[in-house]
Amino acid sequence: MRFIALALGALFLFGSIASAKDKDSRPYQGPIIDVHLHAYPADGNGPAPNAVCPGVAANLEYDPQTPWPAKMGALMTDPPCDDPILGPATDEEVRDETIAIMKKYNIKGVLSGPAARIADWQAAAPGLFIAGRELSLKRDDVSAAEIEAEFENGAFEVLAEVTNQYRGFLADDPAFDAYWAVAAEHDIPVGLHLGIGPPGAPMLYPDFRVQTPLRIEAILNRHQTLRVYLMHAGFPFADDLKAMLYLYPQLYVDTGVLQLAAPREDYYAFLEEIVRAGFGDRIMFGSDQMNWPGMIEEGIEAINDAPFLTYEQKKDILHDNAVRFFRLEE
Repeated sequence: MRFIALALGALFLFGSIASAKDKDSRPYQGPIIDVHLHAYPADGNGPAPNAVCPGVAANLEYDPQTPWPAKMGALMTDPPCDDPILGPATDEEVRDETIAIMKKYNIKGVLSGPAARIADWQAAAPGLFIAGRELSLKRDDVSAAEIEAEFENGAFEVLAEVTNQYRGFLADDPAFDAYWAVAAEHDIPVGLHLGIGPPGAPMLYPDFRVQTPLRIEAILNRHQTLRVYLMHAGFPFADDLKAMLYLYPQLYVDTGVLQLAAPREDYYAFLEEIVRAGFGDRIMFGSDQMNWPGMIEEGIEAINDAPFLTYEQKKDILHDNAVRFFRLEE
């Protein structure tokens, strides 16, 4: 009888531990902060409507005799997967479908894009969007002093997305020094595009250059109170990213576009490495939905389905870390 009692006790204890573990990995269903949204037109990535396949970028079959833009266009016109993420046909549908998904999942987000388009989206959904200010050297004829004046006049709250990488500028290029100084002086959070871009990026943007998270070190060292989040988490440079997160606790990352750009196994391996290194409190959810509102839902599901994340880690990524970084009052 004693043996049976001990065995039953062990089974009960094992069952309790398993149950607690199952409960701890349940999906997070509370409010969400999406730190990487765009007020994109429907044709922002080619003629509308179009569609994309999650993870397809790593399995492209390409012969250079075909111009790359034509190949990309064909992939979005006739996506090679069974369940592509569809893009709407009109600008209004992009806005309204994005807003509908945000309301469904109780999401607030940082929205970048042209000022008039941001104002339109904010008017359509009061309280859902934090205004971002996109910026790219060479493309945008705006000085650091003008950016400072815009911020002081309340035109934006976050300097994002900064896409200098597409024009051949590295994060520590002296041409952007004055803008970093303005952000540091006024405590403006900055979202910086870093890592890789779309597949075939140099054939779409000839000046595009890959850069690792190490490229932001000189800036963070010079401005040690500057809040920066690396968009796309500097993917795929996990080792460089871990070094930077370790040395600079004010540095955060977002998960934008990784639910699309990488096969799910590769995305998970990258994310797990960052979490395992102890930096789960510096990862923020970003969808980078562009003209495909379904990217938001795809991104949330990718976090909630990650087998290595606990409930608390999912909550941190989908909500709490962004509240801390942006100093939001929830």
